[in-house]
Amino acid sequence: MIRRNDKVNVLSTVDYNRVRNFIMENARALDVRVFAYLFENGSQKEAAEELAKFQNEDGGFGHGIEPDIRMPDSSPIATTVGLQYARKLKLTGGHRIVRKALEYLNSEYDESITGWHLLGKEVNDHPHAPWWSYDHEKGHCGVHGTWANPNAEITGYLHEYEGYVPNELIEKVTQKAREELGTLPEEMEMHDFLCYKRLMESVQSPFKEEIEEKLKKAVRKITKLNPGDWEGYGMKPLQAADSPASPFFPLLKDEVKENLHYEMEKLREAGYASPNWSWFGKYEEEWVHAEKDWQGHLTVELLKTLKEFGCLDD
Repeated sequence: MIRRNDKVNVLSTVDYNRVRNFIMENARALDVRVFAYLFENGSQKEAAEELAKFQNEDGGFGHGIEPDIRMPDSSPIATTVGLQYARKLKLTGGHRIVRKALEYLNSEYDESITGWHLLGKEVNDHPHAPWWSYDHEKGHCGVHGTWANPNAEITGYLHEYEGYVPNELIEKVTQKAREELGTLPEEMEMHDFLCYKRLMESVQSPFKEEIEEKLKKAVRKITKLNPGDWEGYGMKPLQAADSPASPFFPLLKDEVKENLHYEMEKLREAGYASPNWSWFGKYEEEWVHAEKDWQGHLTVELLKTLKEFGCLDD
């Protein structure tokens, strides 16, 4: 475990307050409430109320909760983001937000692929990142890849809230997740890794250990280990091992420590975290808003990670 006597820097109170002010003045109300819940004994109920504003009547999430997808319509990929927030807020399966989201996923399940499609053609009617554009000839969006994204992650939520999901559905997608895990190369795509990582955090043994074993073989091969690569898009050490308790931390300890220094220096300099991607000149006016949404979200996420590693001043 990294501790302060391992000479990891600590974010000063002055720097922390500067970052806090950025969140309060610039982040979405949802991320402000999540920050308050995580760091200031804020209300879970108030944070959940903000989360519910991104949920549609059908139970799915939209309305830009995934800032690169601005459409109001529900989609499975946006619903995974909504459930990531629900997990952070420790909402139970009986909570209306979670229950509705599970009902949506149950209704969107496609037996022919034993899973869910990322999103539909409606995305083209609204501002979005270029990689989310729907290709009518191929019948899917540009980032469509393996089954893992988003299906492995969704399978994890079905296990986490298993009392609110049909057992038959859980059994089918879990078997599919096992099969797909075996087909993934060790140099898997980063989002496949992250989706299986989220599944691993919810599933029980022995499948949990099967996933962990596969991801451990992959982690050093697909993580950007060189600080010179961290400005570009790719998985950084802190994404793979986001706490000292992570099973991937022992495999990346030196790189995690260096990544902590790197992220804190950038945070001290700017006062917030920023995405290391853009929309490449498309929907430029809307990207200004999406980028700010990302900045608020990523800043809260970074502070959460720094707290896990003991890098915030008491």
